[in-house]
Amino acid sequence: MQNVRDYLIVKLHTTAKSVEKAIAQPTFKGFTILSENLVQTNHYTPIIYHDKPIAIGVTILELVNFFILYPFFFTLTIFLTTFH
Repeated sequence: MQNVRDYLIVKLHTTAKSVEKAIAQPTFKGFTILSENLVQTNHYTPIIYHDKPIAIGVTILELVNFFILYPFFFTLTIFLTTFH
C-alpha cells in the first residue's frame, strides 16, 4: 500500500538564486549538494490527494461481518436444527 503522505518533490538547481528561492518555500524539507554547480532540494507535497482506497475499510467490514452476521447465522442454524 502506498503512503501518499511520504511523497517528496525533488528539484535540481544550478544557480544560487534558485536555491535560495526554494529554501524560502514553506514546503522545504532539506537539500543535498551534488556537485559545485548542482544542488538537489526536497519539498513536501503541499496538497495530499487520497485517491486510492485505504485498507482500513476492509477491516471494518470484517468486524461487522464477525459481530453481526456470524451470531445471526449460528443462531439460525441452531434454531433450524433444533426444530426441524
